[in-house]
Amino acid sequence: MSNEKTVKIFRISGYFKQKRETSPFSKEYLAITEKNAKDKLFSQFGSKNRLKRNQINIQSVLEISKDDVTDPLIEKILNNEFSIPMDD
Repeated sequence: MSNEKTVKIFRISGYFKQKRETSPFSKEYLAITEKNAKDKLFSQFGSKNRLKRNQINIQSVLEISKDDVTDPLIEKILNNEFSIPMDD
């Protein structure tokens, strides 16, 4: 039995409620499990939009292929075009 973990691409869609407005969203994440992807979404929305988990309604979580990615940052990471600047 192998202990390797494979990173997958998940697209999470739904909507969030903020004040009196409801806004739809669709986000893509690199994660090992669906739960990890959901946790990243909750963390991101919590820090950027100050939302609680009960204000975010997830309607679908799909594992997508590399060809279906629309997020430019994830595309760069998958195509090895992403680099982190290092101080000398």
